[in-house]
Amino acid sequence: GPEGAATAATAAPPSQVRSGAHRQLEQQVAKRRPELVKDGGQLCRVVDAESPFDIVQANLALAASALEAADVPYLLVRDTMVRRTVAVHASFREAVLKSLSGMYQHEAVYTALLNDRQNPVTTTLAGLLGDHLDQPCSGVRVYRNAVSTSRTLRLGAVYGCTISFWDNDPEESDTLVAPTRTLIGDRISQHSLGRASTVLSGRTYPTINAFAQPLHGDVGFPVDAVYTWVDGSDVQWLERKNQVLAAAGLETVDAAASAARFRSRDELRYSLRSIDMYAPWIRNIYIVTDRQVPSWLDHTHHRVRVVDHTEIFGDQGALPTYNSHAIESRLHHIEGLSEHFLYFNDDFFIGRTVMPSLFFLGNGQAKHFPSPTAVPMVPPLVTDDFNISAAKNNRALIADSFGQTLTHSFLHAPYVLRRSVMEDLERAYPAQVAATSASRLRSHSDVSIASSLHHYFAYHTGRSVPGSISCGFVNVGLSEHRTRLSRILTSRPNDVFCLNDFHDGDVPEDEQDAILAAFLPSYFPVASQFEYGSPRNQRYHAHTLPDWPL
Repeated sequence: GPEGAATAATAAPPSQVRSGAHRQLEQQVAKRRPELVKDGGQLCRVVDAESPFDIVQANLALAASALEAADVPYLLVRDTMVRRTVAVHASFREAVLKSLSGMYQHEAVYTALLNDRQNPVTTTLAGLLGDHLDQPCSGVRVYRNAVSTSRTLRLGAVYGCTISFWDNDPEESDTLVAPTRTLIGDRISQHSLGRASTVLSGRTYPTINAFAQPLHGDVGFPVDAVYTWVDGSDVQWLERKNQVLAAAGLETVDAAASAARFRSRDELRYSLRSIDMYAPWIRNIYIVTDRQVPSWLDHTHHRVRVVDHTEIFGDQGALPTYNSHAIESRLHHIEGLSEHFLYFNDDFFIGRTVMPSLFFLGNGQAKHFPSPTAVPMVPPLVTDDFNISAAKNNRALIADSFGQTLTHSFLHAPYVLRRSVMEDLERAYPAQVAATSASRLRSHSDVSIASSLHHYFAYHTGRSVPGSISCGFVNVGLSEHRTRLSRILTSRPNDVFCLNDFHDGDVPEDEQDAILAAFLPSYFPVASQFEYGSPRNQRYHAHTLPDWPL
């Protein structure tokens, strides 16, 4: 993908890596390094504590070390990729290949020679690059493969470091031409090469002033994440809910029996893994709950905080509440929450490496992601599902305020929110927001602020724009959706995805549990730094886990 997203365990093209010399060297390397495994046609390190962004930085260090050993001048380039690129003058091409070959002669370091379209034309172990000194190329990608213990996640060439060969323009000698576009273009005047440096993962790299300063479109402000979460096995929580149901004249449940039947699918655990793996730029994570704390969560971690309902409701609304619309109406009252934040249901997951620019513009505007699902163009009905009645109530408010009729809902993707917009909504529609926050159970009078009303209001006040995101959706309760899960796991095609479970499905709950128990740890095999005692959590407490920017 354009952000450097990777598929899972994609095999290297066999025609590029199967020469006799290659096989022989690979066998020698494997003998010297018995901890390596073969996966996807190449040798891999087994990792349980590294993210794609860690791999990106490690591959940058591989390339930089070879360049520095050969005294080859280089500079770190900024482009649109997650993987790193360094620029080297084309006159050093042979020196670069020789240095890579010599330094990594006996290592499982792979290289891909690139054509002018930046596609690999030859992939080989670095130790064999001496056999390709005469082969034309516009650059070389350098990488070590990493694979999870489960073998369901491989981080390979897509996260490699590209050494890009820049050359002089034959018609303008003071201009360098890059084989691919950078954030300042593909033609760079030598007069703009004022030297600078940048520090990544504790190592200083040379760059130029143009790449060392904030550029137009950069998202330089903090972005937080907010979750709402419930532990359905908590008997006390169920008993409190029963009291609210009974007061409303509704049917209650046997709290003890219900808790015993409840099986946690640990969606929150895996959703946090998705942030740790694919969006480490998220600053703080707030988990909004009703007197509950996940047992596996490291509550001492400085980036994660459990927020009780009492903190955000104060003397407003009515507690306890079992109305997600009510809880969402109070999210902007979280102390310390950034102006810009993403709101996750615990069944939302980030599917591959993403950057803040997917969700926000550099000027602070949020992005919203319209869904093809239409809101029925009929008045509110008592038979409406609560999400539909809320959408219709939103429509009435937007039409009254801005003279336009909303027609569609939004994708089941992280909701991109601004704290100031939610504050303005509270002032613009005080009666409707207050009624929603005071409703302990979902009501046909609710408005849905976080998932819909915010986006329309922000759009009409110049603070949100339509965006585009690759969003997968799977109803695990429908047997016809099983192939979607397989495709998501094997090809990882989505920026984000949602695993929902509507109650009208044809897959028994036990079977749904088994499906997710297999899928989630396969997709997210690396335990996050937020899980107490995990390898990444141990790195965090040992202060060896770098903060963003990595």
